[in-house]
Amino acid sequence: MDIKSKFDTRITEEFLRTAEEDQRFDRKRAKISVNDLATHIIGFANADGGVLVIGQTNDKLLQGIEHVGQDKINTLIKASISLCVPPVLVKTEEIPIINDKGNPDRLLLLHVEQSERLHTTTDDQVYYRKGDSTIHLVGEARRALEYDKGNRHYELEEIPECDLDELDDSVFQRYKELTGYSGTLSDLLTNRGLAIKKDGRIVMRLSGVLLFAKNPTIYLPQACIRFIRYEGMKAKTGTRSNVVKEYTIEGPLVKQIERTKEIVQSQLRDFTALGQLTIFDTVPEYPEFAWLEAVVNAVTHRAYNLGGIEIMIRMYDDRLEFESPGRLPGMIRLHNIKDLRYSRNPRIAVMLSEFKYVRRWGEGIDRIYDEMQLFHLEPPELAETDQTFTLTLKNNIEVRRLRRESSVALSIGQEQWFGFSPEQRQALEFASMRKKVFTKDFADFIGRSRVTAKLILETLVEEGYLERIGSKPTDPRLHYILSSKVT
Repeated sequence: MDIKSKFDTRITEEFLRTAEEDQRFDRKRAKISVNDLATHIIGFANADGGVLVIGQTNDKLLQGIEHVGQDKINTLIKASISLCVPPVLVKTEEIPIINDKGNPDRLLLLHVEQSERLHTTTDDQVYYRKGDSTIHLVGEARRALEYDKGNRHYELEEIPECDLDELDDSVFQRYKELTGYSGTLSDLLTNRGLAIKKDGRIVMRLSGVLLFAKNPTIYLPQACIRFIRYEGMKAKTGTRSNVVKEYTIEGPLVKQIERTKEIVQSQLRDFTALGQLTIFDTVPEYPEFAWLEAVVNAVTHRAYNLGGIEIMIRMYDDRLEFESPGRLPGMIRLHNIKDLRYSRNPRIAVMLSEFKYVRRWGEGIDRIYDEMQLFHLEPPELAETDQTFTLTLKNNIEVRRLRRESSVALSIGQEQWFGFSPEQRQALEFASMRKKVFTKDFADFIGRSRVTAKLILETLVEEGYLERIGSKPTDPRLHYILSSKVT
C-alpha cells in the first residue's frame, strides 16, 4: 500500500521504516497517554514544529491505531485543544496502512505548527523539542523561551534603581530634532512603554535604560559592543597575539551605533586599486550598508537576557564577523531570514527606527545580499550556535593586497612601478605591509630561496627604494625598510 502524506512529502513508507527521530519528527505508540502526547505537541509548537506519527513503535514497527478503538483515537486528536494552553494549531491526517501483522489499519499523523506563542500544559508546565527529545523547561530556560516567544519581553524588565537624572539628555534632544517631538522625556518614556508610573514615580524599564541611560552597562554589563581587528585570517593568542586594534563601546544604543560606525569606517577606508589600462580606481572595501546594517541588527535584536556575552565584531584580513548574543528570534530561521519579520525587542526596534537606524527585523538582510552582489563579493554567511547568531561578510583577500600594492605604486609613480619585475613589486608591497623585512620572511612570502630573496632585496637597495638596516651582512637583526624615496 502506498503511504504518502498530503501535508509532508517526506512521509512515505520508506521514510517511516528508515528515518531516525529528530528535531521535527517523532514516533509514538497508539497506547500513549493523552497527557504524554500533549507534552510532545507542546514541545514541537514551542520549537520548530514537526510531525508526530501515532501508531508506530520506536523500533519502527507499523502497529497502527485500530486496536485502541475510536474513542481513544478521538481523545488523542483533541489533545492539542483540551490539554494545551493556549491550544496548539495541529493538522490531523489519517493514512491507511497494512500493519506489521498483515491487517488493514491506520496511522494518525499530527502535523504541529511552529508557534510564536508560548504553550504550556494545563498545570503550567513548559516543554520544548530539542534534537530527538522533548525536554521540560524550568527556571532561566523557561524565561528565556518566554522572552523569545514574546509573552514576556526582557526589554520590559523594570530597573527601579535607574533614576531620570541618569539619562542622557543629548539622546533625547537628538530624538526631538529627528521626529519633531514636543513633549517631555518622561512622557515619551511612559507613552512608548520604556518606563511605567508606579507608586507616584517613574520606573525605568530595560528598554528605556538601553536607549537613554548614560551608562546602561551599570545595570546590564553585557550591553556593549567589542571590536577587535586581527592581522591575518586567524586569531592568535599569547606571545603570538595578532590583535591590532581593540575597542569596547558602551553608552546608550544610539551612541553605540554611531561610535561603532566611526571605528569600523576608520578600519575600512576607501582604497586605491589598479584598474584597467593602469588607471587608479577608488574602491570601497565593503559596502557601507552591509556592515552598518549588521551592526544595527545586532544591537536591535540581540538577546539582552544572556549574561556575560557582548556583541562581538571581529575584523580579519579576509572577512568581518558580527556575532550577536541569542539565536534568531521568534519564527526567524536561517532559511527564511530574508522573508519573515520579527523583533525580539520591539520597543527598541521602534525607537531606533525613529532615530533613522532600523526597520523591522529582516528588512535589511535581503539588501545586504544585494549590496554584496553589487560589489562582486560573496553573499553573507549566516550561522547559529546555541547562544549566538553570526553574520560574516567576506572580502576577497586580493582586495587587501591591491590596497598595499597600489599605495606603494602611487608613491613611486606608475611608469617606474611597471618597470619593476614582479618579484621587486612583491618586495616593495611586503615592505609596506611588514615595515621591517627580514630575508627569511620575504623568502617564505614569495616561495623562493633565501639567496634569491636577498638578491631581490639588494637590487632595490641599490636603486634606492629600500634601505638596509644592520651593521654587517651576518647580523641576525639585519632587515630592510622602505626608503624615503617611497615613503
